[in-house]
Parts: sequence; structure tokens; C-alpha cells
Amino acid sequence: METKDIIMTAAVIVGPVLAVQIQKTLEQFRERKQSRLSIFRTLMSTRAQRLHREHVQALNMIDLEFYGRKIPIIKIRYQTKKEQTVTHAWKSYNSHLNKIHDYPDINIWVSKSDDLFTDLLYALSQAMNYDFDKVQLQRDCYRPIAHGDLETTQANILKGLEKVFSGDTALPMFITNAPLNKANQNDEVVPETTTDFNTETR
Repeated sequence: METKDIIMTAAVIVGPVLAVQIQKTLEQFRERKQSRLSIFRTLMSTRAQRLHREHVQALNMIDLEFYGRKIPIIKIRYQTKKEQTVTHAWKSYNSHLNKIHDYPDINIWVSKSDDLFTDLLYALSQAMNYDFDKVQLQRDCYRPIAHGDLETTQANILKGLEKVFSGDTALPMFITNAPLNKANQNDEVVPETTTDFNTETR
């Protein structure tokens, strides 16, 4: 068999296998892109409702979808610069969310949360090739005042409950209408008598 025949035979055998592998790689790339885009869209659409269930789920998927990839032979994790920026921004934001008790004023904690969340959105937008700036991401969203008040109230309630259950704060109790003891109810009331010493005894 000549060399060209060997090459043609190998191409016939390897060609379909190689085509299938290329197709699988392209499908995985598209799925990864769609998953990342879904995270970004969810966080953008719920950025004024950060206690929303879908918002929390999207945050928890960041580590998985932006994990990068492992090189099979040397088994080393490889992340692109954009992936690293996203995961680092998420770690900083997540760490801050769990330190609410470190802030004496809840408003300071909320303000810091806004800044770190904006950094995360910006990193995601850059990874997804969207041309947004931080000011635009932070301000260009509709956020009713009631939503902000509700989140602050819920945060205050959680902080107060944490102090109660940890024993740092006592739960105040007030008795406004104590029931009378049955023994006291059955006691006869003896009228009080007075003696007038100015009256002459006859």
C-alpha cells in the first residue's frame, strides 16, 4: 500500500472521530457561554432585589461557571485574566456579606455592599464583552424606595435576632395586665377605722 493510500485511509477513519470531538468542544463552549450569560442577566435584572431567590442562586453559580479549566496532563487549574477578576470580585463581595455584624451602622454596610456588588457586575460585564462602566451599572437601574427600605429593615431584623440568639442582647418583656391571684380575690376588704381623740368619752 502506498503512502497516499495510508493517509487517505487514516483520514477516512480519523476524520469522523475528529469532527465529532470538534463538535462536542463547540457545544461545550456555547453551553458555558450561555450559562455565564444567564448569570449576568439574572444579576442585572435583580440588582435592585438582592434578596431575591434567583439573585442568590446566580451568585452561588459564579465559582462553578468561572472556575476555568484543568489541564489534563499536569492537572493544573487554568483561569483567564477575566475569569480571575470575576471570581476575586465575588470572593470580596461574599466575604463582606458575611460581616454585617462587624459594622455598627447598617447603612455603612449597605453602602459598602453596593460598591462591591458594582465591582462584581463590572467584572462580569467585561468577561461577557459588554461595554458598561461602573457608574452606569450602579445608577442605571429602577429601584423603588420601598425595596431599599425593606432590605434595610430585614437586615436590621436579622442582626437583632442574631444578637438575641447569641446571648449578646436580652429580649425585653413588659407585664401590662397581670391576673389577680385567686386567694387575693377571695380576701374580704376590711374597712379602715380611725379614732378621733378629740371626742370626749362620756
